[in-house]
Amino acid sequence: MCPRTTEPARISVELKRALEFYHGTVEDLIRELIRVLGVNETDRRALEIVLLQDEKATTPKILAERLGLTAAGVTIMLNRLEKQGYIARSLHPTDRRRVIVMATELAAHRIQELVVPMIVESYKMLLSSYNSAELDIIADFLKRAGELQQIHRERLREVDPYSKP
Repeated sequence: MCPRTTEPARISVELKRALEFYHGTVEDLIRELIRVLGVNETDRRALEIVLLQDEKATTPKILAERLGLTAAGVTIMLNRLEKQGYIARSLHPTDRRRVIVMATELAAHRIQELVVPMIVESYKMLLSSYNSAELDIIADFLKRAGELQQIHRERLREVDPYSKP
């Protein structure tokens, strides 16, 4: 049996492996979703942002900030998504200088058909596997991990790309 002092080290190794496994499976799942939807990763993420905005209007500026794109890059991306029938653009009802980006019924239907069953299955599994206190800890962990990812993303945005060899 291992001495008690190694328990935090053991847990750290298990957590690292579990996070690596989780991140890999998420990337694999996203890659398949991209394939089925016929989009690239940036377009998929933009579509996700638009669909999750609920009642708040998404604008090209919001997408540029969230995705780290230029205004021209967002325009090109929105043109692709609009051509595929996934988004529609319209003028803001009170400020005609602003453009609002909305998901189409086609996008909502396809995401509903593909993703919602997976989410429902995941929640059922988690709710049947953990008690309320454990779920609170898991939710807190995921929230903190997400906040750290945002911090890391902002740090990386400040780093110049490596030069080509």
